[in-house]
Amino acid sequence: MAATGNGSASQALGRLSWTLLTLGLAACGSSSSTPAPDAGASAADGATPGQDAGQGGEGGQGSAGDAALDADASGSPATPTASSWVGTNVNADLPYADVTYLMSGFDTPAAQLDASGYPVAGASGNSQTDLGFQLPSGTYDISYVGTGAVTVSGIGALAGAWQTVSGEQRNQVTITGTPGSFGQFLRLTVTNTGSQTVTGIHLYLPGIAYGPSSPFNPRLIAALAPFRALRFMEWQGINNSKLANWSDRPALTRFGASAYGVPYELIAELINETGKDGWINVPELATSSFVTQLATFMAKNLDFTRVAAARKAAGVTAPFELIVENSNETWNQGFSAYATFLATANANAARYPGTYAGAYGPSWMSGDANLMKVGQVEADRLVTIGQAFTQAFQAVGHAGAVKPVLSGWALGAVYTDDGLAFIKANYGDPKSYVSYVALAPYFATADDTTTGSLAALFPALQASILSTDAVFKDFAKLGAQYGVGIAAYEGGQSLTGTTNQPIKHLAQFDARMQQTYAAYLDFWKAHFGPSLFMHFDLAGTPGLPENIYQYGYWGSLPGVAEDLATCGKGLPTLAGGEAVSSVLQYCPKYQALADRVPQ
Repeated sequence: MAATGNGSASQALGRLSWTLLTLGLAACGSSSSTPAPDAGASAADGATPGQDAGQGGEGGQGSAGDAALDADASGSPATPTASSWVGTNVNADLPYADVTYLMSGFDTPAAQLDASGYPVAGASGNSQTDLGFQLPSGTYDISYVGTGAVTVSGIGALAGAWQTVSGEQRNQVTITGTPGSFGQFLRLTVTNTGSQTVTGIHLYLPGIAYGPSSPFNPRLIAALAPFRALRFMEWQGINNSKLANWSDRPALTRFGASAYGVPYELIAELINETGKDGWINVPELATSSFVTQLATFMAKNLDFTRVAAARKAAGVTAPFELIVENSNETWNQGFSAYATFLATANANAARYPGTYAGAYGPSWMSGDANLMKVGQVEADRLVTIGQAFTQAFQAVGHAGAVKPVLSGWALGAVYTDDGLAFIKANYGDPKSYVSYVALAPYFATADDTTTGSLAALFPALQASILSTDAVFKDFAKLGAQYGVGIAAYEGGQSLTGTTNQPIKHLAQFDARMQQTYAAYLDFWKAHFGPSLFMHFDLAGTPGLPENIYQYGYWGSLPGVAEDLATCGKGLPTLAGGEAVSSVLQYCPKYQALADRVPQ
């Protein structure tokens, strides 16, 4: 699934638990993102459960260092508050406690910016970001360190005079949100004269006090509760990523958006805080040194004690997993990884011949030599990535937590088989190197008359689900053949296009969408058992104009600010003429996913 960055990173200095994480670490940055179109997103793709004797497959074959968690003091396991098989891609509208993570960098000339992206002594600049459509109206606490001046304009205004407290300047900002209206900018201006400087700007969401103990919006943490695992593809800005060298990774202390995504410190911290399994992607251009350093970083920054405690509190008894993927949708020619890996193959034709001798289809896929070459390079690089992560995690006693995943194409099992066959021919038994094969089982209908009414749309969606039976069976057969687990790296409804948008939008809040999702998840489980299913996506941005949704209605929630206790209850059956604004408070997709707890 494609994503376009709209976020940034600054310091996250909270109280002790968060501060300790950052002590001694090199600077790193951050970005949030909103989804854009994904070629092939409406295709269904599936997988099968299998046991992995080498790395640990579906069901959690871990090392002794990743043993199942203990029961509570009474000797009985806690009632699970998270599903054992349903996860989510993390992207959401307001994930951070600190709004500066969502802001653009300062427009100051690069030579006059310090290492953290702030204007140097005597220099000034503006950070101007289109955030009115995203931010709620309210009062925000703001702070910075230094002797320069900070002013706020656009959709925000300072509420009074700055006060010096605990070595920083503090104030409040009144922000007027403008849901559905773009071009409404929040502007921060730094003015330094002489030796004056400004650093460490923070702007906290309403209700979040200075120096929060967590860098995350508490509503994000609450929304993640039902899910087993978190996939960070969008947070990492993986699609078309140009990140190659470890020294260029997003800097935690840098103000402003990074094209390279969220700092790895924040990814590790979200895993530590929630105890969820993590799913990370390695950029297509990452050097071997980058891969080694990323693996070492994750091994050292994942706090296995905190992770175990969070899992125990949630009643989760399965071993922790860090799932590692090579780029994203390498088969997708709309993303640069395809061309990157094809160039690698063409430079070494003897190793990557692009021939396929297996029995899976479709034939148009198996007969595409370039596609088969890309599949072989993806698999080859995944082995190298998996080995680097296993070695790094072995050093901290958690090698069994590493789960390499070979992701394929929903339209047929041949692309995945191509990669597994390459591994078998060049390395040996694939299940010693691959824990999961993963696919994206989206369901949708053509952008035609079937989207003209809700009465026609939902039967068409149900037919789309059933139409994947044959390809699901092929993936089930593939998983059983190689003894590897099956996962969905993405999945859910995939309504896109420019026609009948009000109907498609209304469908996201209709009781029949909850029923369709329930049937869809049952269909997945009937083919693959309780195999890991990662929904795409967690949350959108409520109130966006409908032309944005030509790229898809991805979020299981309209936004993380929804009331999780009520938004899935009393769902309406709509006629099709209602105003979308009148039903935005409902979340049938999220409810259907949450209903898989404690399964």
